[in-house]
Amino acid sequence: MKIFKKRLNLIIGKKHIAVAGLALLLGAALYVNYLYSGAQKVETAETEPGTETATYGEVRFVGAETSDKTVNLDSSESDEYFAQARLDKQKSRDESIEVLQSFYYGGDSTSDELAVISEDVREVSSNIETEAKIENLLKAQGFSDALCYISGSTANVVVKTAGLDNAQAAQIKSTLLGEIAVPAENITIVEIK
Repeated sequence: MKIFKKRLNLIIGKKHIAVAGLALLLGAALYVNYLYSGAQKVETAETEPGTETATYGEVRFVGAETSDKTVNLDSSESDEYFAQARLDKQKSRDESIEVLQSFYYGGDSTSDELAVISEDVREVSSNIETEAKIENLLKAQGFSDALCYISGSTANVVVKTAGLDNAQAAQIKSTLLGEIAVPAENITIVEIK
């Protein structure tokens, strides 16, 4: 009686390399977009360094001198920023969906690969819907304009405001946490003046 052992297939196929390459390319594009956004980063924290307690939604400014780091744009420049950011966001989402669809309809994927691709498509579409909902809620709460980026367990919000205070930061954080489940320390709020 022979005992057959199932061999583990460790061969990396062309599709695996292509998917990994496209994922790295998408990540690099998002990182470059973040670097060139030209906005001040305001980080919310549960506790301030050097203090024992902090108020919910309390803002901790990253730079020591916040006035030097504030981006002051006139109305048309900030409107232009938000319009360009929306176009870039839509373009990257469309490219992601197009890549996933090309793999899904490529024809030579296994059922496991198709299941993973389907889950990725569902996640992207869910993120798009949630981002739009959060943006609309923030606009309804009185912010002139807002953009939301959700990726995994992080959320980044860009808001147009004359000056972000603790109450507004708490309001943004509360809106985000009402729609998605992310750790509070993974929420980044960026202010455009």
